[in-house]
Amino acid sequence: MDNDIKIGILISKSQQYPSLDKDFIRGLKLNNLNVKFYVESIGIGADEKLIIDKIQKLNFQEDISIIIGFLGHHNMTDVYKYASNNDILLLAADLGATIPYQSAYKGIYINSLGLTESCYHLGKYFSDKKYKIATSTSFYDSGYGMLHALEYAFKEQNHFTGHYITPFNPRENEASYMNEIINAQQPNAVFAFYSGLYAEENADFMKQNKITQKYPFYVTPFFINDKILDEYKNNPHELYVVSTWMQHDTDATDFSSNYKEIYAETPSLFSILGYENGLILKHMLLNAANLKTSSLIEAIHKLNIDGPRGTIRFDEDTNRTVFDHYIYQLNLDSFNTISFKKIETLINDGDFIKAFASLSKPEHLGGWDNAYLCH
Repeated sequence: MDNDIKIGILISKSQQYPSLDKDFIRGLKLNNLNVKFYVESIGIGADEKLIIDKIQKLNFQEDISIIIGFLGHHNMTDVYKYASNNDILLLAADLGATIPYQSAYKGIYINSLGLTESCYHLGKYFSDKKYKIATSTSFYDSGYGMLHALEYAFKEQNHFTGHYITPFNPRENEASYMNEIINAQQPNAVFAFYSGLYAEENADFMKQNKITQKYPFYVTPFFINDKILDEYKNNPHELYVVSTWMQHDTDATDFSSNYKEIYAETPSLFSILGYENGLILKHMLLNAANLKTSSLIEAIHKLNIDGPRGTIRFDEDTNRTVFDHYIYQLNLDSFNTISFKKIETLINDGDFIKAFASLSKPEHLGGWDNAYLCH
């Protein structure tokens, strides 16, 4: 590779996850790419006009036609259309917190953490076990597609005992309300999903009511924070995380070891997306006949490489990565060290995303502008 190769980077910022941009870039650079990066900030990633402006700047001013971005979920269709229509190869990363109602666009490839997919596959897992599930979430987080994905897995079967949602302005004794509502349902398990400051708020409620001592809790990765881990150390309980990847996985990977050796920190969920996008870029550049977008597209369609989350490839119908999902059990060893152990593999055939990619986007999707980036 020639260091004259220019790569554009569109990076988001987050108030609740302030290391997002740093972690993503660190993961990307871990691949030691011999290219020159041009970085542009896109705020919280919810303003499609700003994102298109930054793409135009990179393309027209710097003559860049390969762009990597950590993007959100709000009005991304306009961004994808613009890049595709202007012969730009856009390799995007997202958290997959909303269901993607969009077809594949030429030259647009999305590497996702797959949060809604995780919820769907967890729903199938619950359904197979005939579990009755209570859900617990916040006013903010309940608007996303995760609950819908869980419902879609149940289809005609009714596996819900009820939903507890923390109001936008919690009541003085909100911890007691949570306890009463979930106890009244007597579920087999609780599915809880919170993010950012709402995850912090929820951790305080759970410390008060000890609800996790009564039922197995299945959660998404952003539910986990220091308060939750401290409470677990004081009072171990059944806590499971569903995800394509998890920090402190007992199955150590070269990626995690290398990242920690170089940066003296454990990689985050944002780090792994940056690393994978860099790995995809590396193999695409090595295998493309030239830097024309058509040649790069040909190389990326042949992609089949090993990554930290398994084989990295793009589904031909959706141009999205397809990874298996896992249920991790939270563990505490004799040295009081926290780790996450894979106990179930949820095979992903990609059909969940395909089912929605061909449908028309609803006029109004619930949730705020951009999942997990701004509260």
